[in-house]
Amino acid sequence: MIKLKILVAYYSGTGNTEKIARAIKEAITEHDVDLLPVTRVNPESLKSYDLIFLGSGIYAFNVSRKVMTLVKKSAELPSNFAYFYTHESLKSWPNAFKSVNKILEEKNCKVLGEFDCCGENLVEKAQEQREAMKSRLPPEESRKIEDDYLKYVKGHPNEKDLENAKKFTREILNKI
Repeated sequence: MIKLKILVAYYSGTGNTEKIARAIKEAITEHDVDLLPVTRVNPESLKSYDLIFLGSGIYAFNVSRKVMTLVKKSAELPSNFAYFYTHESLKSWPNAFKSVNKILEEKNCKVLGEFDCCGENLVEKAQEQREAMKSRLPPEESRKIEDDYLKYVKGHPNEKDLENAKKFTREILNKI
């Protein structure tokens, strides 16, 4: 087996995406892997990797600008990428990487897959905004939102989510 050089690069505003990034790294046992926040990655080093797992939380329906900036500043990119992201909403955001996708398409890079996971936002301001939004809704809608939040978001990413991230990683590695 050929030993790959892999980068797991992420932006995590709340720690949720970092948890997924660490699970991805743990799943990579037979290759050389670097785990770094995107703010610590030299854009010119990207070309030295065989595969990049690129992750972000979702902010206003998009990945962090710091992720976009990293990709934009790189003159050369590897041919293989995989995305992972966390979000507080009940649905995934498959178009969150659309601006990154444009750059990757221009440079003939392949996206081998995407992994998404709900993540509880423990930032006080976000909790205040969520409560303010719910207070403007009729009581039955507010209860439904709270029930869904408790069922799908609170406490995530959890152990099952981390195991799913590891499974995703193994699936991506099997594609190379």
